[in-house]
Amino acid sequence: MAARRRPLFFIAVPALVFIYFFSFTGKHSGPFTYPPPIPPSESLGTHAGLENCTDDFDASYEGLRVRQATMLYEGDKDKLRGIYERCVETHRKHGDRWGVPTHVLSHALYEDNSYFNKPAYLQSLIMVELAKPAAKRADWIVWFDGDSVIMNPEIPWTIFLPPSDLHDYHILGTQDNNGFNAGMLILRIDQWTVRVLSQVLALPVLQPSVGLPFYDQSALDWVFQLPANQEHFIFQPRHWWNRYFFTGDGDQPGEMLLHFAGIGAQSGGGSQEKSAVMRKYLERAETDPQSWTKDLSKTPYEKETKAFWDDVRDAKETLQKTGKWFRDHPANKHVREVQEAEKVLRETLLREADKVDWLSGNTTQLQKLLRD
Repeated sequence: MAARRRPLFFIAVPALVFIYFFSFTGKHSGPFTYPPPIPPSESLGTHAGLENCTDDFDASYEGLRVRQATMLYEGDKDKLRGIYERCVETHRKHGDRWGVPTHVLSHALYEDNSYFNKPAYLQSLIMVELAKPAAKRADWIVWFDGDSVIMNPEIPWTIFLPPSDLHDYHILGTQDNNGFNAGMLILRIDQWTVRVLSQVLALPVLQPSVGLPFYDQSALDWVFQLPANQEHFIFQPRHWWNRYFFTGDGDQPGEMLLHFAGIGAQSGGGSQEKSAVMRKYLERAETDPQSWTKDLSKTPYEKETKAFWDDVRDAKETLQKTGKWFRDHPANKHVREVQEAEKVLRETLLREADKVDWLSGNTTQLQKLLRD
């Protein structure tokens, strides 16, 4: 009997894990500017798979460069296959609108552990990008699940990215009642992200005792929250770019995206219920886009994202000042209060920065104690 051929990634992953032992050297991103709209005829267009990731960005372009990726397997007999194709098409068109190439994984990389295809594919795209000259690379890559729909294509991905002085953030995520959600994810293209994805892929083998109730999602969250990694990951408000569809929420025209995760699962309606709901909003996006679409300037995105990063910067600077305060005021009557306020703010920044009122409020509280 002929030896069974091992998938490429079962050979590659042990080698990639070696990257983990290298020290990360941070690199400042380019200036925080929004790219001008790019007509589809002039954009990099749509691509499929890894083999077409060899195109380069124009070295003269000074804005932040983004790619996006998802999975949609060829020959998939899922009843929602046709719906997912239409969902991906909304992302393709959005990508063409803003010069963001779309990459679609069309077959499994891990046949016996398919939940880890997402981090494996993301890592492969990032490593191909890093092999290019720095001036021709993308800066960030967005992951979107196939059951998400771009409802307002006038919102660019770049508006959510950190300004250049907050270059120590490498992964932007969102969370729900179950914690971190991996259905939508924004990752910086650099050595640090490659190393972290290597840890994710190696986790089931090197740490088999770690419980992974949500498979790759749990693995990503576990690795992101390691002490060496957690300060480089941040949660953003979920409604910005990972709004779940809930009947009770009502429509929110102007918002960028709807994610139909879990529809039909809890109610027992299954794929039939999910299909009906998604068809309704796909038809709206495809045939009546003006009923939802708003210009960026007429949405709260610019104001809210600027305020978010301003609050993050303020929190980080306040935490840095706290160390000096302890050294200068060892006998101050507020030492215990400052210690507790510092702990609360640090935990908020690490795990609950998406609760913007909490972040700004906890920062203000610590600043008040430092002044007293």
